[in-house]
Amino acid sequence: MIPANYFLAVSFAIFTIGVVGIAVTRNFLIMILSAEISLAAATLLAATFFYYNTYGNILMLLFAIWTIAAAEAITLVAFYRYLSKFETSMDVTKLSKLKER
Repeated sequence: MIPANYFLAVSFAIFTIGVVGIAVTRNFLIMILSAEISLAAATLLAATFFYYNTYGNILMLLFAIWTIAAAEAITLVAFYRYLSKFETSMDVTKLSKLKER
């Protein structure tokens, strides 16, 4: 059995990559993908704690996480399609022009 410390270290490393991706870039799509990476790290951490505390019964937790992830993906696709109607740049600093429309 793999110790929980390994999962914690991997989860922390993935979360750090996601936060750095959000902080460094100005592109909206890259920021959303970085946020998804951070959420994947949080999911790994939650699944690890749930697995070790319930002795392997994590099916309900995973079902809840997958449901939230699917709803988030649908929302992001709808938002991206809305932004693409206006032919705007995906640069976050230029999104203030949407207020004028």
